Amino acid sequence: MTYSQFEARWKPAGGAERANYSLFLQDLCDLIGVARPDPTTDNPAQDAYVLERAVYFQNRRNSIS
Repeated sequence: MTYSQFEARWKPAGGAERANYSLFLQDLCDLIGVARPDPTTDNPAQDAYVLERAVYFQNRRNSIS
């Protein structure tokens, strides 16, 4: 993907950041020449490079619900 293609695809995108973020990041990876993130699994030890990774808090008193 070239910068011109990236810009043409994303310039008209509106304010739907949550709906578009994963596609945007995949296109950005293609643009800068890095691998796309891996699919998330049920094993956090394998999820080193994913879009959404589970976060577990050890001290629940200080976590935000």
